[in-house]
Amino acid sequence: MFKNYFKIALRGFKKHKLTFFINLFGLSLGLWAAILIGLWVDSELKMDREIADIERIYRVMEHQSYGADIFTTTSTPGVLAESMKETLSEVEYASTYTWNQPQLFIQKDKRIKLDGLYAMPDLLHIYQFETLEGDINRMLTENNHVVLTEEGAISLFGRTDVVGEDVEIRQGTDSKNFIVQGVLKSLPKNSTMKFEYLLPYQVFFDENDWLSDWGNNGPSTIIKLREGVDGEAFSKSISNYIAERNEDSNVELFAYPRGELYLHGQWKDGMPVEGRIKNVKLFAMIGIFVLIIACINFMNLSTAKSQKRAKEVGVRKVSGANKNSLVFQFLSESLLITLFAAFFAILLVQVTLPIFNNLTGKDMAVPYFSGLFWLQILGIIVLTGLVAGSYPAFYLSATKVVSVFRSFTKSGKGVVMARKGLVLFQFILATILIVSTMVVYQQINFAMNQDLGYSKDQLIQVPLEGKLLESFDVFKAELEKDENILSVSRSSFAFMGRTSNTGGVSWEGKDPENAALFEIIRVDYDFLETTGLSLVKGRAFDRANGADSVSGAILNETALKLMEQDQEGQEFFRMWGDERSITGVVKDFHFESFRNNVAPAILLLDPANSWQAYIKVNTDKIRETVAFMEATGRNLNPEFPFEYSFMDENYARLYQEDVRLRDLAQYFSILTILISCLGLLGLSAHVAEQKTKEIGIRKVLGASTFSILQVINKEFILIVSFSILIGSGIAFWVMQDWLKGYQYRINFEWWFIPLAAITIFGVAFLTVTLQSLKAAHSNPVQAIKSE
Repeated sequence: MFKNYFKIALRGFKKHKLTFFINLFGLSLGLWAAILIGLWVDSELKMDREIADIERIYRVMEHQSYGADIFTTTSTPGVLAESMKETLSEVEYASTYTWNQPQLFIQKDKRIKLDGLYAMPDLLHIYQFETLEGDINRMLTENNHVVLTEEGAISLFGRTDVVGEDVEIRQGTDSKNFIVQGVLKSLPKNSTMKFEYLLPYQVFFDENDWLSDWGNNGPSTIIKLREGVDGEAFSKSISNYIAERNEDSNVELFAYPRGELYLHGQWKDGMPVEGRIKNVKLFAMIGIFVLIIACINFMNLSTAKSQKRAKEVGVRKVSGANKNSLVFQFLSESLLITLFAAFFAILLVQVTLPIFNNLTGKDMAVPYFSGLFWLQILGIIVLTGLVAGSYPAFYLSATKVVSVFRSFTKSGKGVVMARKGLVLFQFILATILIVSTMVVYQQINFAMNQDLGYSKDQLIQVPLEGKLLESFDVFKAELEKDENILSVSRSSFAFMGRTSNTGGVSWEGKDPENAALFEIIRVDYDFLETTGLSLVKGRAFDRANGADSVSGAILNETALKLMEQDQEGQEFFRMWGDERSITGVVKDFHFESFRNNVAPAILLLDPANSWQAYIKVNTDKIRETVAFMEATGRNLNPEFPFEYSFMDENYARLYQEDVRLRDLAQYFSILTILISCLGLLGLSAHVAEQKTKEIGIRKVLGASTFSILQVINKEFILIVSFSILIGSGIAFWVMQDWLKGYQYRINFEWWFIPLAAITIFGVAFLTVTLQSLKAAHSNPVQAIKSE
């Protein structure tokens, strides 16, 4: 029986080649998109979820209150982890760890930069990293220990059996010797915890006195609760933990599940909001929609061809076939096409996955040896086959025997309306994707091309290490000998988000409700000139005024407005107990993404704590200028590799996720239109075939090509027009909500919808017209001759 169904299916495919090709190609593209998106969604959902005992691991975080505003951060006091482990019985392990820092590792003649962090020993027990060499219970227990990952050890030594080996580490101007105490296996790809080395947190703690103050934040705290502890109840119980140890605290402490942080870890005004999970849901829906559109094509074309298969159904029924056997036959044909399509889809996935990885910034691979993967693929094939073939199967199997042998049969009104409804649904989805892509594109362009308040396009950033840090003035003087280097300065600031801030700022008549978190930016002379910050009031830091470094400060406009809400003409403020005069005010500049308002900022003259050089260059001769910078840096500081970055590229990284969203939406929008137009092509061919005699008679009677085009085009153009109208309304509502995530955003312009409509309408019209022209130019004699 199955062999017979298989032969009938192949015979049908051969007879209806165009329909078979459209169905196969459309389903292949739909399955290809669904598999690619499925791999990406799966990788996102698994981020940080496969850590052992992840349900017991929590990140300790803070809600900091400043008047009516609440700022949520993962930064915590440097003494928090040790204190929590000592005082809270619910905590089994607790570790403080720092932000990632690249450091120069020297082993004999080899010098390489490795990226890593300082951490307490408990971090190894919380994450339960697998070890290649060494005893995990001894790692990081002494101040001269260093732990390497497998990649770090191979990069430095060329092997992993290196426990007991000496290594020199240089950061800035400091140099220390450490002993390799352990080597960890490669870290999981689906973990956000990334490092190539670990150093004892105690070393960092001893070098930074501010870490012992309960009022200072910086490093992160992670804990592992004992079995049976209710995480939600524990989080509530520690809300006043810091306030009990610091009477001036404005902090509410809480514990957040580590496994949820990647997808859900975003807050606004102290309340959780959708984070990355929003994009995951969005693209999961896009993948489903693309597959549904491909299935709609199959359903439409199959029911459209039902007239030609009606006699086959009638003969089979007269021969004794029942409805169930006919349903099974048509479903088996659908499943067979889906199986062929899945084969081609997997080939497409394998070919395009490197491009997709590059687009998404991931390192995904098709898990060919996973039984679960093939079970999922089988499930998609069966579900797609059943969905695509269900309506044609039940419609055709219900055909009455009497009607099929008439000389003329016509599709029922319900079938025609169903086909039109499915086409309408296809192009509604296509319209939503096109309009949404245009809005995202415009918003990203708006953010990337706005005046940020500083000259990112002319700035080069160079980290200061070794001799460059010790003798910055010499480095600056050498660079400025080149006529293409316009100015050089330095700062602690990277323009890439908030890094150093304080709420400890007061001024005359300050209202407690006007409290805010001020960004502290330490700079050298010439910083304003180099970065292009615009002075709107007062003066820049002056070498002739030595008091600037101890009692002067430059504010941004937001900081001044905040202070002058309480009293006009503010000239002084107090910070950390010291009084400072407002020497100048600069125009607001963006140092976070456009999702956030410009924060109040205070610039302090503090060259000693500035480790980023900023070089303003003439961009006309950028290659020669960079070559000169590299030669100068290597000559003055041969022990460290010379590194630099362009500020416009650094700024673009703030929108990396949004750019990926834009690109993915753009490509899948094109794919949606392509699949929709494939279905439109098949349906227009079917309509042209149905109207062959009508077209022939019209031509004989002298009808023009244009009038014949109208016969076929009019019903499809009307459907597409309605879909554009409905889809545009939905897209407007969806994108208005998306734009609310930006504090600085574009308006939903009126021309978005007409442009999207012209794009979709034009492609659809071209698709149908090509088929209509073919029918209009056919020989009328062949069309009207008797069958």
